[in-house]
Amino acid sequence: MSTHTLTPRPRRRARTLTGGIAGVVVASLALSACGIGGSSDAVGANGKPTTAGKCELSEEVTSDQRLSGEPSGEITFQTTALKQDFSPYFEKLIAAFEKKYPDVTVKWQDDPGDAEFTQRLVTNAQSCDLPDVVNLNQTTAYALYRENFLLDLTTKGPEDIGEPFIPSVWESQKFPGDDDHYVLPWYWGLNGLQTFNKDLMKDAGLDPQAPPSTVMEQLDMASQIAEKSGGEYYAFPANPYTHVPNDWQLMNAAITNADETEFTFADDPKIQEWLTKYAELYAEGALPKDTLSSDVDVTQLYSAGDVVWGSTNASFLRYVKDTNEATYDVTGVATLFDARGHAFQDGQLIGVPSTSKNPVAAVAFAQFLLSPEWQTEFVSSPLVSNFPSTEESLDIPKFTDITGDSPLDEANRLSVEAATDAENVFIFAWSDAVQTAVVSELQLAISGKKPVDEALQAAEDAANRILEQQG
Repeated sequence: MSTHTLTPRPRRRARTLTGGIAGVVVASLALSACGIGGSSDAVGANGKPTTAGKCELSEEVTSDQRLSGEPSGEITFQTTALKQDFSPYFEKLIAAFEKKYPDVTVKWQDDPGDAEFTQRLVTNAQSCDLPDVVNLNQTTAYALYRENFLLDLTTKGPEDIGEPFIPSVWESQKFPGDDDHYVLPWYWGLNGLQTFNKDLMKDAGLDPQAPPSTVMEQLDMASQIAEKSGGEYYAFPANPYTHVPNDWQLMNAAITNADETEFTFADDPKIQEWLTKYAELYAEGALPKDTLSSDVDVTQLYSAGDVVWGSTNASFLRYVKDTNEATYDVTGVATLFDARGHAFQDGQLIGVPSTSKNPVAAVAFAQFLLSPEWQTEFVSSPLVSNFPSTEESLDIPKFTDITGDSPLDEANRLSVEAATDAENVFIFAWSDAVQTAVVSELQLAISGKKPVDEALQAAEDAANRILEQQG
């Protein structure tokens, strides 16, 4: 799908909504990794380091006082893959900000959001040359935070900086083990819905009016689907890549310890049951054999009518509507919150690097960008399939007056109902390297080449080794 529609990809490793790969080089910011180190033991009056990597921070940033004074100077604002379709919006916003603060000049740049996104941010950080206000995905934000490259907005920003945001979203935008906020929430997609082909469910003897309410119920239905279809279609692909850690999060499994310093999923009975069932389905031919190790796209398979369930992020329906109207017309949408009990959001963030030379202006611009007025205008665009982070911006006709009965209408209706309680449950320790290592072991268990308990333990051990290497 085209990234400029702001439609999240099927949730794999919680990739960014605009295309930047979220966890490619999270280890690169560890002090022992790629030369970004050099932080001294010196701390400022606020008890925090006076450096970020090899970059000296200004006294304005390291003091124990909140930022104050009139915004002034030049700042650079960086978005991710938004310039092609949203230039008029950002040009208007910047002009309005500069009119309000005539002593500030805003330079806007747009990163393409490709596979090198994180590496570019790492390089900029190493060079003490991060933008003053930057659009981040969650993994990159965490990596920058760990090396003190993000301004502590709780202690340095205005006391009411979190006031406009949806409370559940704002409160969940914290890094493991830290009560302060270093990023501000922007637009986000919602996970916790299921999309399914009603005709295929009927053909398999299932009631599309009673879709599964838990992940395990969905797995249980896969057997009947394969038996009735005779291999013409399946429940979903065999590769667990798109299900992990999404399924485990929906099941409220213990993937890590509380502060995300250690993976613990091997001993979780829910995960053990999940993988056991997955392996049984594969052994009985209930999942397509040729998809276990292939990088199949569930969106394309669903659109073609080859699988019953599509993405857990219902915004992918725009792709289905454009590519196969027949499948779109028979698509049902329902919630799938499982034991978690609520949806979770996968969003874009705004950070103010601690290396900014004009932090007062940078914080003022970040607040201006994320104000209800400008978020409302942004999400009102028909190109935007995501949600705003401010409560006020949810209260607009686009979200409150959904009267149609199409799959997209139903998805939007259910999403809006879930939006105010959605939380950020992103697992910051779950990098792409962890994803690859874990899935490799799961595939061995699913194919019957390794017992479930051994595969889970090997997966956990591999994940913890990667976590240790990340520092």
